[in-house]
Amino acid sequence: MELDDIVEQVSRGVAPKGLKQALKIDLGDAGCLHIDGTQVTCADEPAKTTVCTTLAVLGEIMSGQIDFAVAYYEGLAEIRGSRNLAMQLTELLTENGVINPVRRFNRTTPPDEIADALRSRGAVIIEDCVSAEVCAAVESELRPHFDRYGDEHFADFEGYKTRRLGEILARSRTSAELIGEPLALRVVDEILLGSCINYRIGSCTGIEILPGEIQQPLHRDDGIYPVAIQGMELQVSVMWALTEFTVNNGATHLIPGSHRGPPRDLTGQPEATVQAPMDPGSALLYLGSMLHGGGANYSTQARMGLVNTYALGWLRQEENHILSIPREIAESYPKRIRELMGYQTHGPLLGTFSTREYDWDL
Repeated sequence: MELDDIVEQVSRGVAPKGLKQALKIDLGDAGCLHIDGTQVTCADEPAKTTVCTTLAVLGEIMSGQIDFAVAYYEGLAEIRGSRNLAMQLTELLTENGVINPVRRFNRTTPPDEIADALRSRGAVIIEDCVSAEVCAAVESELRPHFDRYGDEHFADFEGYKTRRLGEILARSRTSAELIGEPLALRVVDEILLGSCINYRIGSCTGIEILPGEIQQPLHRDDGIYPVAIQGMELQVSVMWALTEFTVNNGATHLIPGSHRGPPRDLTGQPEATVQAPMDPGSALLYLGSMLHGGGANYSTQARMGLVNTYALGWLRQEENHILSIPREIAESYPKRIRELMGYQTHGPLLGTFSTREYDWDL
């Protein structure tokens, strides 16, 4: 991408609001970008905040191949001055459609390509991964349970206007089509199977954000485990849109690149997030190490989603599906679903059991 093209794109991105302080992007021998308010030039003028990178890296950021936060955490971009101001620039570019930090794919995309983007960005969306009819069936099956039991989990972190449900496979038979969706599982295979023999459902939760709910604190799903291993993901989460997810009704907030960043305060709101609007049937896949949280619902309609996590097979499950799902219901599901619930061993040592019939009255 040529410098003139980048100047034009950045100008379009900052035009509606502009930056409150001057920012310079130093591209070395390739030149500079100077942003002051809504004015973008190639002038090498002073600024309190300077981003140092290369034309090639900036071109990749602008074309959506890499997120700015990822470039920063990988040392491909250096910030001298206000990191908040630099993040505000990427937020403006995202808001105005110049860059899209959460890549979107469809069902025809090879799983390894989706997995590569997931490793790089920390989150991806597969649009129309299942039919809207499947999601409508899950929504209908969960509806009476949300109405009767959904308020049992009201709390500071979970929210006081967000209904939640567990034991999903006992409440919605159609949910198995989401939990066992082949394309999503092939992507999870690419991420997790290098670190385990098999994986299981860590948790499966129905979430309905009601009008008036505030934004959830940002957090990492793998924070339930008191360990972090460099270069190893402990789990992958899949958020299914059962109804439409919009910016106004609580679409998930994300910080692209945060899966490569340092630990952060779970209750703090970092500089800038992006949201993941989706139509029913689309799936947001994100790494367990990704900072994210449910959005505030400023609309008059609730939004309902189903999030299931897949954890390494040698980790304890967040929800014990063997105990929470009645045995007769578990046995009625296909073998693959039973395995994901936990009805499988991890190699020859973890979780072994005998299928032999014994006379226990001897």
